[in-house]
Amino acid sequence: METFRATSDTIVCTLSQDELRDTRAAWQKLFRTALLVREEIPGGIRLVVNDGSAEALRQLIEIERECCSWITFQLDGSTVAMTAEGQGAETIRAMWVVDQAG
Repeated sequence: METFRATSDTIVCTLSQDELRDTRAAWQKLFRTALLVREEIPGGIRLVVNDGSAEALRQLIEIERECCSWITFQLDGSTVAMTAEGQGAETIRAMWVVDQAG
């Protein structure tokens, strides 16, 4: 398991609008094709994707680590826990929602 600790308390995303759109689309594709579990945990959420999508998950977490330094990520193969202090937990839960329309 790899843990990438938050380095900031400020809830902010540093992606451009285009990067944010592309990243959201990549998450939704991963959710549609590979998501097995999305559960709320203390401080955030835990996602589990099928084993064949572990590398795609890792690539998305690398992007998120760069733009959302207020989140702590615990990555273990096809599972990631994303947590934050205070209001960050609710922000995480609101950001990683499965788009039922799409």
